Parts: sequence; structure tokens; C-alpha cells
Amino acid sequence: MLHDFAIKASVPVAFILDHSATFEDAVKGIHAGFHTIMVDRSSLPYEENVAQVKELVKIAHAAGVGVEAELGHVGENYAVDGIAALTQPDEAVRYVKETGVDCLAVAIGSAHGVYKGEPKLRLDLLKELAEKVPVPLVLHGGSGTGDENLATACRLGISKVNVANDLFRGAYNKIQEVGMEGN
Repeated sequence: MLHDFAIKASVPVAFILDHSATFEDAVKGIHAGFHTIMVDRSSLPYEENVAQVKELVKIAHAAGVGVEAELGHVGENYAVDGIAALTQPDEAVRYVKETGVDCLAVAIGSAHGVYKGEPKLRLDLLKELAEKVPVPLVLHGGSGTGDENLATACRLGISKVNVANDLFRGAYNKIQEVGMEGN
């Protein structure tokens, strides 16, 4: 169904398998026709992250599929994840070279889910990452980050912003509004 919508769209459409948790999920995504797979191994030690992502990059690229990965960690607990495990620029350059990823999700102070408190992006860190990292940068945890923060992040080097929580919340609110919640 989505493929049919994409063909009829007046703009280019890409399908991205987000956060493939296992090797098998990533390979299934490649076989299913996704244009890009997001391979999140950010909770693993650096060397394991590199090894797993590098292997999936080989497979994906052989099938003409792009790979996004994450370095640093964008978690769900903003009080901790918004300040810990941030992406380090020199390590990010090394990571891209070692893995061959096509784009990189960076941890600059955002978090998945609903923020408790006001998000404070490390724009100084983003600027340094954008200057050094040779692939497009991605911001996960864009929902609730604020329009000005997102606009500034994009001006400073973010090429793609994930806003899943805002989309899910909007869909759920509409379902409630039209009385379909229990169906």
C-alpha cells in the first residue's frame, strides 16, 4: 500500500526501517524493499557497535540499500540521556570511516518520547560534528524539541529529524476525537 502511495506522490518518497533491533530484522527490512535501514547499536560498546554495523552495511550496500546508524545514545530518560553518552566528534569521524554508514544519528541532548523539562540541545557540539563528520547527520528525539531548536539544528547541520512521538500523538488524538478509540 505504501509503495503504491509513493509511486503516486508528487515528491520523492523513501522508506526507512527505523531502529532495526536485530540482525535478522535489518536483513528482513532489506528484503522487504526499504530504501534505508536504521541500525541502532548505540547501547553496545564501541567495537561491538562497529562490527555489527559494518557487517550490515556490507549486506545493505550490496542490495542498494542505505544505512543509518547511531553513535552516542539517544534514550528515553531525558534527565540522564539528554546529558550523557553524547556523540564525540573525533569518534564519530572514525566510526563513519570504519563502518561505511551513509548517515549518522547523533546524540546532542535530545531524547526519545515525551520530555520532562525543556530540551537543551548542545548546538556547539552539533556545529563541531557537522564540520567534521563527512555524512549527513540525523536528530532522533525531535518530538517536543521545539520549532526553534529544530530550525537551528537544521541550519547547523542536521539533515533529517525524527518526530515519531508527535505523529503518534496526533494520530491517537484524532482517533479519540472521532470516537474510534475502542474499535
